[in-house]
Amino acid sequence: MTSFESLFFITSSIILTSAIVVVSAKNPIHSLLLMILVFINVVYGLFCLEVEFLALSFVIVYVGAIAILFLFVVMMLDIKIGDDSLDFLKYGPLGYFISFIFILEITLPLKDLNNFSSLSFSTTNLWINWMSEIDFISNIQAIGQLLYTYYFVFFLVAGLILFVAVLGALMLTLTLNKSVKISH
Repeated sequence: MTSFESLFFITSSIILTSAIVVVSAKNPIHSLLLMILVFINVVYGLFCLEVEFLALSFVIVYVGAIAILFLFVVMMLDIKIGDDSLDFLKYGPLGYFISFIFILEITLPLKDLNNFSSLSFSTTNLWINWMSEIDFISNIQAIGQLLYTYYFVFFLVAGLILFVAVLGALMLTLTLNKSVKISH
């Protein structure tokens, strides 16, 4: 087993255990923090697959926006954590049945992959090594090259629109109170 495979198994085990704890945690804040741990480990896996743009987008969108939004909502709602124990004897058989069907649906298509080598067609022309055919630049370099050369005007206009939106939000929340109460 190579070091990459061992890192993959360690990361995937962290993802699976954290996801199980996200669902089973009684404290919603602990659940959200473990959900962020799941997101960070998925981002690590995407970096290992050399899909940098997707990984950074995942961090910005899911960790930076959605998870933090959930955290703020949970903190603002001030949910009281009580003893909401579910009756596992009541819901357990249905959950086990659905889990069994889910695992069955995943494993049945994989059963036929062992017979792939016995197929009668030739696979000599199916693989093309594109890395030797083209110059290699990473995904982020390609996006940056396009963004700052061909689409730089749109990039500047989007920045200006976001700046105006921030100024508008500040002006809407600004309250000018002329009367000052002085206490003696």
